[in-house]
Amino acid sequence: REVDLIGSASKRWYIFYLRPKAEKAVRNELVKRGYEVYCPTCRAVRVWKNRQKKLIELPLFPNYLFVYTHLHELYAIKCLPKVVSYIASDGRPSVISEREIDGIRRMVGLEEQITVEAKFCKGQHVRIISGPLTGYEGILTRSNGKARFGIGLKAIDQTVFVDIDVSAIEIIDKEL
Repeated sequence: REVDLIGSASKRWYIFYLRPKAEKAVRNELVKRGYEVYCPTCRAVRVWKNRQKKLIELPLFPNYLFVYTHLHELYAIKCLPKVVSYIASDGRPSVISEREIDGIRRMVGLEEQITVEAKFCKGQHVRIISGPLTGYEGILTRSNGKARFGIGLKAIDQTVFVDIDVSAIEIIDKEL
């Protein structure tokens, strides 16, 4: 484990839980303060009362924000307006690996429809062997006749899915 000069752990991706619809405001405030922040978004069509359709950006994980920072800075971030808390497990702040963040970034960059399920899903453990997600491991599920590849984020109990061609994967294990 790397240690920086002041003796605390090096920077990692921590997860913060926010008030509803506060992702953009908190992200902007943290960026202004010099933090690296990731708030993945997806496009969705919304129909207003007057039947007008509009393409809008929605957070992929509503009420969550990922911040790349030092452990000792978590309390200061938690004290910002609209930040409820940081996510913790067994009394320790939960982290998301750089690889998981990169995997989500690549999924968002595919310009494919992405879905998030608010539970940690079970499926076949697979590895991507071709395409932009080559080398990533996750789960394979089937829905409506389509194969979907998912990366599970246990810390927030959610799984991010994208449709995938089954020829681009190899099965690693049986059911997870």
